[in-house]
Order: sequence, then C-alpha cells, then structure tokens
Amino acid sequence: MSVWYNQPLINIVYETLREMTSDGKVPVTDEEVLSYLIKNGYSISLADLTKILLKLEIMGLVRVSSSTKEDRQIEFVGHHENAEEAKSVEGQQT
Repeated sequence: MSVWYNQPLINIVYETLREMTSDGKVPVTDEEVLSYLIKNGYSISLADLTKILLKLEIMGLVRVSSSTKEDRQIEFVGHHENAEEAKSVEGQQT
C-alpha cells in the first residue's frame, strides 16, 4: 500500500537535504537521511531513497560519492538556475 504525501517524495528529500546539510556546508550520509525521514514519519526504503538521490544528482542538485563501501556521502550543491524547475521536480518523476 502506497502512502500519499502533500508533496512528491523527491521534493521532501530535497528539502530535507537542504536542511540537514545547512545549505551545502555539511555533507551527510544516506543512512542519516533515511533515519531522519523515517523518524519524521515518512515511509521510505533505502532503495527508494537511492533512486531519488540519483534523480537529484542527474538534475545537478546534489553530489553523491562513496565514503565507505556501504555508505554514500551526499553533498547539497544548490538551487537550479530556474527556481520553478527545482521546486516542481514532480514533473520529472513521470
């Protein structure tokens, strides 16, 4: 059974990364992001988070690198030049 949110999950992850990294000043791991999202009531798996991170990386909004064999380090790069495109990421999910 899927869970409905007020906004697309990709936007929720984007805003979470922006908040957790202090607008790109502090990198975080995927496990930290996953536990933060689950703690705040979002139902998301590591596989789903990985797919969303890949989409955000392709869009140039985050940079993901391997910090260890299991963990991925995520750096928040910033906003798109077109702010509307960054805010309405849901159109690119389909």
